[in-house]
Order: sequence, then C-alpha cells, then structure tokens
Amino acid sequence: MKRTGWLLVVVTLSLLASSSVTAHDQKEYTVILGSEGATPSSIDAGILVETDSIFFRNHDSRENASHRILIDADLDGAFDSIDDIYTDWMYTSCELNETGHKVDESCNTSTTVLLAPENGLLPGNISMIHEIKFYEQVTQTPFYAVFSIDDHSQQNTLVPQEPHTPTNSEESDSLLRGIVVITAGVSILLASLLISPRSDN
Repeated sequence: MKRTGWLLVVVTLSLLASSSVTAHDQKEYTVILGSEGATPSSIDAGILVETDSIFFRNHDSRENASHRILIDADLDGAFDSIDDIYTDWMYTSCELNETGHKVDESCNTSTTVLLAPENGLLPGNISMIHEIKFYEQVTQTPFYAVFSIDDHSQQNTLVPQEPHTPTNSEESDSLLRGIVVITAGVSILLASLLISPRSDN
C-alpha cells in the first residue's frame, strides 16, 4: 500500500508540473457590431493564437438593422468561394415566448468564430467583411484579424537564449507552485498511510 501511495504522489507531481508548461487557456475576444462599424475595427497581431475565438455581437440600436461577417478562408481575395465562411445575420434582439425561448430558433444576436484549422482557418492575416443590412440597404466594411500558432508548448525547446535573471514576481510564483506541489504530495501520502491496514507484529 505504501508503494501505491508513493505512485500517486509521483503521478500528481508530474501532472502539476506538466500543466504549468503546456496549458493554454482558450481566449474569446469580443467584437461589438454597431451602426458605425465594428469595435475594435480590426484585431492586430500579438493578441490571438490558434484555438482562440472571436465573439461577434450586434449592439446596433436601430430597429431592423442586422449584421453578419464574411470570411475569406481560402485567402483568394474573394468572399464567395466554396471554402469561405459567412455567419448568419445577427439581429439586435430576438422575440421570446412566454417561457423565455426564442420564437424563431434561427434568430441570433451574436456568433462565435473559432480560429483553428478544423474551422478552415490557418494562422495568419484573415480578411473579413463586416456587412450591415438596414432595411434594403447593405454596406460593407473591411475587417481583419491576425492570429498566430500557439507555440506555448514549445517554450522549453533548447534554443540559445540570453541569461535570464528571475524577477521577484517570478520567484514568488515558483515558490508558490513548489508549496502547492509539496502540499499535494504530502496530503496524498498521508491519506494512503491512514487508509492502509496496519500489520500486526
């Protein structure tokens, strides 16, 4: 039983250590769509990485104003190819019934675009068009989003770097992680010893 306890400690320490290196929290970046256009007007490099998402929401206060996003997924400069993406029209609000459910299930006030190869989008500069329909008039405004490969998991590769002097914040974070790891290990070990049967001499 003691051997099982030590095995649990080793597994726990390994998981805690690896999660601090390879984990990437997926980010959802909000873009507000209004009568004057999108806010922000575009998304520059250094903000989004692969598997992040862009959350588009219609905040146009005008009645009968709807918005949608066209995406040039194949990078051919057009937005009508078979591989290109366009969202559904987003409305300011959707009518609800007495139970709080949408009367028209196809009605949406927002949409989310996943920035990933499985959604047909590769890292780089993605050209888009913000389309606004107000009654019968449709206007189009260019929009772009730049996202890069998530290289967080590659930060430990052997690449020559300048000597790094840890800051007080980094030292505090390392100390805190060490305390958490040690506490978790000791807790599991004590639990395994408490539940293990005592041998009679």
